[in-house]
Amino acid sequence: MLSADFAESLARVVDPRDHKALAGVIEAATRLDDDGLRVFLDQFAARVRSSAAPIRHDELLQFLRAAGAT
Repeated sequence: MLSADFAESLARVVDPRDHKALAGVIEAATRLDDDGLRVFLDQFAARVRSSAAPIRHDELLQFLRAAGAT
């Protein structure tokens, strides 16, 4: 279950210029199968842990492609 402040937490780790585009990538990730979604989320979480820099749209697209989305 997502925390009550999930949206606010997510907003802190994404590049503000990319909010709308990132939402589209995350929505696409929700359509992956279980294994693909796990890969996407693992990569997303690892990136958040490894750098305080905001996540960019192109980074999330790479995670989505690595997870098996076309």
